[in-house]
Amino acid sequence: MKSQNVTVVCEHGLHLRVASKVSKIVRKSGASVSILCADCPKIDACSVFQLLAMGATAGTSLEIEVEARTEKKASTVLRALTDAFEQGGGI
Repeated sequence: MKSQNVTVVCEHGLHLRVASKVSKIVRKSGASVSILCADCPKIDACSVFQLLAMGATAGTSLEIEVEARTEKKASTVLRALTDAFEQGGGI
């Protein structure tokens, strides 16, 4: 398992565009991805609804956990997800 902390950078928080992008990356990868937030339970990153229900605002720290068949695949998925959060969905 690989994990990494990211910070929600978009001033609007974790919004639909980012949640959709994250969910799409997870579904395409076939990996098992969970996201943890200090104020909410562990969620399945495949679910747009669960991602939005976290209510993560700008500056919120999230921990991404990726389980994949290989370490290389886990690293690739983790990098793609980190990029999605860092780019803030283009806003």
